[in-house]
Amino acid sequence: MSLTPSNSRMMSPWGGSLKLTPSSNSPFLKSSPLRSPMKPHRPEVNLSLKQVIGTTANTANAFDSLPAGRSFCYTAGAAAVIATVDEQQQISQRFYRARPTTNPLNPSASVYGGPSTPTQNESRNRTAASLRDAGIGASPLASPANDWSDSPGGRTWTARERIKAATCVNLSPDGKFLAIGETGYKPRVLIFSTDPSAPSDTPLTSLSDHTFGVRCVAFSPDSQYLASLGSSNDGFLYIWNINPRTGAATLHSSNKCTSNVNRMTWMGSNLITVGTRHVKVWRVEDPNSTPRMSRPRQSDVSFLLSSSTHKTLPGRNCLLEALLEANFTSVVNVAPMKAIVASDKGDLCLIDDTDGAQRFTKVAQVGFAITSMAMDSKRRLHLASSQGGLTTLNMQEIIDISTPPPSPAPRVEPPMVSLAGTALQVEAIAPLFDYLVTVDSQRSIRLSHLCSTADDSQVGDVMQKLPAHGDSVLGVAALSKPNSLDASFYTWSSGGSVIFWNQDGVCRDSLQVPLEQIDGSESEQNELKTVRVSIGANFLVTGDKYGVLRIIDCKAKSSMFDFKAHASDITDIAIFEDKTRAYIASAARDRTVQVFTKKDGVWELMQTLDEHVGAVTGILFSGNGSRLISSSSDRNLVVRDLVSREEDGQTMTAFLILRTIVLKSTPISMTWDAHQEDILLVSTIDRQVHKYDVRNGQCLSTFRAADTEGGDAVVLSSLVHVPRPQGSPLIAGVSSTDKSIRLYEESGTLAARDWGHTEGVTAIALVKPSGTDDDDFGQRSLVTVAVDGTIFLWTLDLKLPARQDMSKSVDLLGPSTPTNQDLLASRPPLRRVFSQSELARFQRSPEDDNPTPTGNRSPKLRKRLSKFSLAQTPKLDPSPMPSLPRGSGYGSLRSKSYRNRSPSPPSPRNNTILAKKRSMADVRVRNKPPVNEFGSLGASSEGLCRTLRAYRKRLANSKDDLSSELVRELERELAQTVRAVGDKAKSRSMDETVMVKLLDQYSERLVSMLDERIAASVATMRVREDSESGLSGGMKSPVLDRETDELERGREGDRGTEDSTISNTDSAPTKTTESSQNEK
Repeated sequence: MSLTPSNSRMMSPWGGSLKLTPSSNSPFLKSSPLRSPMKPHRPEVNLSLKQVIGTTANTANAFDSLPAGRSFCYTAGAAAVIATVDEQQQISQRFYRARPTTNPLNPSASVYGGPSTPTQNESRNRTAASLRDAGIGASPLASPANDWSDSPGGRTWTARERIKAATCVNLSPDGKFLAIGETGYKPRVLIFSTDPSAPSDTPLTSLSDHTFGVRCVAFSPDSQYLASLGSSNDGFLYIWNINPRTGAATLHSSNKCTSNVNRMTWMGSNLITVGTRHVKVWRVEDPNSTPRMSRPRQSDVSFLLSSSTHKTLPGRNCLLEALLEANFTSVVNVAPMKAIVASDKGDLCLIDDTDGAQRFTKVAQVGFAITSMAMDSKRRLHLASSQGGLTTLNMQEIIDISTPPPSPAPRVEPPMVSLAGTALQVEAIAPLFDYLVTVDSQRSIRLSHLCSTADDSQVGDVMQKLPAHGDSVLGVAALSKPNSLDASFYTWSSGGSVIFWNQDGVCRDSLQVPLEQIDGSESEQNELKTVRVSIGANFLVTGDKYGVLRIIDCKAKSSMFDFKAHASDITDIAIFEDKTRAYIASAARDRTVQVFTKKDGVWELMQTLDEHVGAVTGILFSGNGSRLISSSSDRNLVVRDLVSREEDGQTMTAFLILRTIVLKSTPISMTWDAHQEDILLVSTIDRQVHKYDVRNGQCLSTFRAADTEGGDAVVLSSLVHVPRPQGSPLIAGVSSTDKSIRLYEESGTLAARDWGHTEGVTAIALVKPSGTDDDDFGQRSLVTVAVDGTIFLWTLDLKLPARQDMSKSVDLLGPSTPTNQDLLASRPPLRRVFSQSELARFQRSPEDDNPTPTGNRSPKLRKRLSKFSLAQTPKLDPSPMPSLPRGSGYGSLRSKSYRNRSPSPPSPRNNTILAKKRSMADVRVRNKPPVNEFGSLGASSEGLCRTLRAYRKRLANSKDDLSSELVRELERELAQTVRAVGDKAKSRSMDETVMVKLLDQYSERLVSMLDERIAASVATMRVREDSESGLSGGMKSPVLDRETDELERGREGDRGTEDSTISNTDSAPTKTTESSQNEK
């Protein structure tokens, strides 16, 4: 039930005074220090099951009573509930559950010599041995018995060992024991003690010999034997011998039973099973039965404790004769050796085994299908009908029949008493001392008077009714206080029922939502999908599978407005109300969001939002109604703002998209933060929980919904934020992965975990106690609902831990904090923390006198290097400086000498100077990228040229025709490209005009220098030719004369160009030219 230990008598697995302490000469040192008492191992969260609404009992096997007392039991998910009726006709509940990893108190051997079920002491001894072998010392502080297997930090169960459904229950006649049978992988038969001081989450005995499922369990009248029957796939019937003092079970006998058995009961020392074409009597204490030897393992601990032999259970079928094809549904013991068997056709038969003849006789015909039978303390037989009524017969009249029996059997038509306003089938019936308890097809439990005041032969009126949903419960939500119904929360089911409950689980009111059904065999059945109730519970809004939105008045229970809002399932509804505005938003699988507004008392469509491309799964209004957030299967969260404008004297409002938050996976559920208005919690299908700020779309935190030891993560299908008196709030959620309810810290640490549902858990809600405000963080309740039709109320205790309980532990760590507030030691310590801007003033260089900047960017602090630190190794890059002339011998020698020299680290004192010089020298190299670098304009131009050449080649070789439109478009693009290239080239030529003007200023000097060089070279050539020809008269060479003439003509052309250029320049160049001519 609770995560806190419930068995206080077992605090140490080795006894009260024995502790596992390593000796001084142990090679394994103690590595784990004492845990601080101010940081307890268990968080300050206590989650316990408070109440169960509804039941999963759909047959008489899952319902039983103690006729001599005031208790009855039934199954509810994975738990069995024992309800007790007090003198004031109030019903109290106690719950019995056992996790798959829970070890029983008593060992139990397998039928065929398999390993025994370990006890709690054995499991703790094994754990201690493994810790000792691993070198981990045990803590001297005693740990509770449930810490190893039941705590959130304990070992988790595997996928096959998930929570299994309880399918059958039975109370021992002496009231000491409760037997529960499970269905699923490796089902168990659990035996609990009903003593109030015994733990309800630790069984006395666990029997795991059945496969697939346990169909029936039944205690013998003397509580000595327990019979367990497996399903038809299992095919085995076991008889267990029960120790009346400890509850330990040993196998007595067994046999195969492969028939479809509906019910099982004891008749004295014999066992009767009835089912489809099956009525059989099993002899438990038959002296002629042969024993069977089992072969236990030598490692099995229990083979020394139990007998290794068990007998074969003998049995004999009854001769059904004319009822050979009948389906027998119920059997009840009416005498030590007599029993009544009923069929689904209304046949009543008597089994008489007084002399061991096992006679089977039909004695009556009631005319209706019998689902269950029970006999009360006044020797009356109560028959439950499939039409929803009860019939009472006098047992003495049925038993005392003439011999031989009349043929055909007489038809009995007693009056039928209806317990419900509608014709609901009664699934099970059980008598108490003064009452009669029934379970109908709607899972409602009714407590009726045993006898009517007018007629003792009939059942009295219903005095107590425990209502429930008869089908899958799809949602739960809390109600604001106060409200007109004085309710705390409400639930709704797929069948259209809406029930309002108070904090104690008492029904305050209910209504039925009308659901339209489309005629046709291929049409889907309509279901109620979602419900939202307004503030004060004045009206509620419902959405069904066909997309119909209804606004229903809670008091009149009639529909005020009906809309065909969507084309498919409505997945979520949100309501916002204040003094001036009222909005209703609905989301559906048709990828739209509809927003309705209320004007002059009439609801009308305000806006249709279709931004999503997937099914919209959730919708939320902000606290002030200014924002609307929707989640969708397209992995997006859309945040919208409410805007308004004036048009023709009227105010028009609409929701516009503010931003879109993109998720990595599909969102499953979302809820608002309990303290911050703009913080949204979102759970996704990848088993993560995210926290987003809708103002900027930033993800604040993310954690994986896993166990504390890093086990399998789960998908949280519904979220709720739970505030705490100290520390960050808790995130509560339910998961259909392992049918659990979990509470996490915002950091992702698992604070509490519990379970109880056996089908998909659909929703969770936080309910505050009545009469408390938001600042009261006492006991609160969490409500979970599931597809199995059950509603679980959990107590969430958020009280702070008592400091007086830890006073002794505090002394272990040192002196306690003084409590006198007048002492100086009790005052808060002094603090003076410098800000970043103040620290920057100290770390700024002395030469920088500018004040510290106060803008958005922090001041950039100069790093001070130590003179003893090693400088980084310089890179061996080629020098970017221009090389010396080749003729310089010193430069060439120096370059050769430094070429093979190993670089040495520069002096730390000159690091700054060298860095500045290198940076100045490397400017040209670093800032000048390659001309045809990838992505540059040159590379793009080359690529375009290659493309054009390939295109021309394709035009020449291809025989295809081009359309006129393509030709015109190609010409237009080519023309624009040519124009753009010309503009680029023109702009570059304009940049070169400046250099042209500078060259024109010094053109005369350059021309004169060029003339002198040419004249010198011509003279040298003439001298060389004269010497070669040997002519003393100096004959002229025709080649040289021709070259001289060309030079003269070129000089005259240059002078003419120079004159025209000088005439077009400004005054300054003109003065410069004149001065140069005068100097010449």
